[in-house]
Amino acid sequence: MSSEALFTTHDIGKVYGTNTVLQDINIRVWPGEIVGLIGENGAGKSTLLKIIAGVEEPSMGTMQMNGQNFRAGSMLNANESGIGMVFQEQSLINNLTVAQNIFLGREKQFSKGNFIIWSKMNAAARNVLNAMGLEDISEKAKVRDLSFAMRQMVEIAKVFDIVSAASNNHALILLDEPTTVLSDEEMVVLFDKIRQMKQRGNAIILISHRLQEVLEITDRIYVFKDGKLTAEVETQHADEAILYEKMVGRETNSEYFVSDRQTVPAQEAVLEVKDLSMFGSFKNVSFNLYKGEVLGLCGVEGSGKEDVCAVLCGDQAKTHGAIKVHQRKVDFKSPSDARDVGIISVPKNRREDGIIDILSLAENISVANYQKNAVYRLISNKNQRENAKHWVRSLGIRCSSVNQRIINLSGGNAQKVIFARVLDSECPILVLDHPTRGVDVGAKGDIYALIRSITEKGGSVLLMGDTLDESLGLSSRILVMKDGMICGEFDCPADNKPEQVDIVRLML
Repeated sequence: MSSEALFTTHDIGKVYGTNTVLQDINIRVWPGEIVGLIGENGAGKSTLLKIIAGVEEPSMGTMQMNGQNFRAGSMLNANESGIGMVFQEQSLINNLTVAQNIFLGREKQFSKGNFIIWSKMNAAARNVLNAMGLEDISEKAKVRDLSFAMRQMVEIAKVFDIVSAASNNHALILLDEPTTVLSDEEMVVLFDKIRQMKQRGNAIILISHRLQEVLEITDRIYVFKDGKLTAEVETQHADEAILYEKMVGRETNSEYFVSDRQTVPAQEAVLEVKDLSMFGSFKNVSFNLYKGEVLGLCGVEGSGKEDVCAVLCGDQAKTHGAIKVHQRKVDFKSPSDARDVGIISVPKNRREDGIIDILSLAENISVANYQKNAVYRLISNKNQRENAKHWVRSLGIRCSSVNQRIINLSGGNAQKVIFARVLDSECPILVLDHPTRGVDVGAKGDIYALIRSITEKGGSVLLMGDTLDESLGLSSRILVMKDGMICGEFDCPADNKPEQVDIVRLML
């Protein structure tokens, strides 16, 4: 291993408004090394890779590449410095060939006049593929005809060629969840190519939720928790049990989650799900949600939990199975169908899916329940404002007035407006998708108390928490999903929560 690190960060941090997502991150990566980043969803891993790759700007701290101060500013600058990133969502264009994708945006080197010399581009692409050991992939093949693993390798080859062409030194390749939907055979191929890249002196930073894979492929592992770097482990001295403990971190604080107000669910099932399936995402999911219950749904990204909730909210269509609400069989073609039978959601992406930023606070509360404020089918501005004032007082929403545009509220107060809309609908079943994402600690406490109030009044909640701490602290019961199926269930009484390690073990 080289005596000088290929890449280092010094006290890197990232702040969005009042929300700190990364703090004091110090890592180093050596030439010919594979480094793993692990941690719960929202721990800051992907944010760090985006900062390194030039997608995001750091709020504080410095970086060095090949011993020189480095600040990407853009992905192009990062590429020119020898850094490239392969995103979890592939960026290849399916109806173009492999060669066209590899040199997309760089076609000028193969042009003569106003024409591209395709034979020259194909020959160059062949050299790139051969250098990656991808002799079995044709440079002339359409990307849509390749397996996911092969597309992933083409994307890696493309990134590697870009950084290699721009840099005379070793490259740093960033991989964000490259194995999420790969088969065991495809993962063997991918890992073999990654090791070949390592043998050439290049470095790789890999994010993965699958600890067994991290232990198999990496040399060192960094553990992230709540935006902080909490541990560094030499892979040869680690095992899954050690990594579980490093990831879990602090114990759940029962007072913080208002556990003394956790209700005991009634025997009445308000939602029954039987053998629910969505092709390509999850299959044969069955469970009941009871009156007054907070049911936590846990699993890593890609486990299928997000799509289960999307089907129950009417955002996605099921391919098989049955849904009953209050013992009546239902089918949804849209979110309004779900709302009509009593199911409504608080979405994860507040800015894109939860609020209408050009409307006022009052309008955002009533947008899904306008009939309540209508007079002869026309919206009464007076009724709308009075209704909004009620919710501002009830939920402690901080604003200059109910006419204030919602985009000018803080993240926590905007989230409370969404909760006001949900409560105003009087739907008895709430699907909460990361309800505290992007809000500060004080606002989180308010939202936790609000969830307790909902169940105390007989409402029922299906929860995808922002962290495992949150899911454990709030839930009466937890279902664990992995690879599209429910693989475990835990009772979570207020005075006897299960161990986080046991849940993480099933998730991974």
